[in-house]
Amino acid sequence: MGNVPSHSPDYAWGDPPNPGECDPYIFLEEAIHKLIRNNVKYGALVTDIPWSNVNKPLNESSISVVSTVGLSMANDEPFDMETERKRPTWGDPSWRRLDRDVTEESIAANHLHIETSYLLEDLDVCFPVPLLRRLQREKVVGNVAPNHYSIMGFQGSDLRRIKPSCVAIADAMVNDDVDLALLVPV
Repeated sequence: MGNVPSHSPDYAWGDPPNPGECDPYIFLEEAIHKLIRNNVKYGALVTDIPWSNVNKPLNESSISVVSTVGLSMANDEPFDMETERKRPTWGDPSWRRLDRDVTEESIAANHLHIETSYLLEDLDVCFPVPLLRRLQREKVVGNVAPNHYSIMGFQGSDLRRIKPSCVAIADAMVNDDVDLALLVPV
């Protein structure tokens, strides 16, 4: 294992990795890599993370998916890609609700920073609701929640714009009696 850089008082998140450390940006396209490294300045390391213990067995739990892939139901309003084309570092901060019965044929993919053709071939790549339905039939999970959620990734370092969407999604999950959320960053 490499060093734990966050324990060093001289370390700032986003600094190049020290020898023996993993480069967190290694798989990013070069332009995105430079953009993030040069523009994202992280704040203080968060050590007090809100935590809620799982109090139900997985095979009795209701599970919902939240992904940053920018999906919408085909008949819903798509994410704002026109603004993103004009401002490539901007991501639409709104959210979309997707049905429990979502399929590759029932969705639209709205994201300029990822190759969407793969996810339109296999939804489990970015939004594993079909996999959850199979796990429910196999009695591995209790049930697939009635609703699932997608936001657009690429929100930059100031997450205040997306906070209203996060609160609305959390409220919707509470209303649906969701026990666990599967977070799928893309």
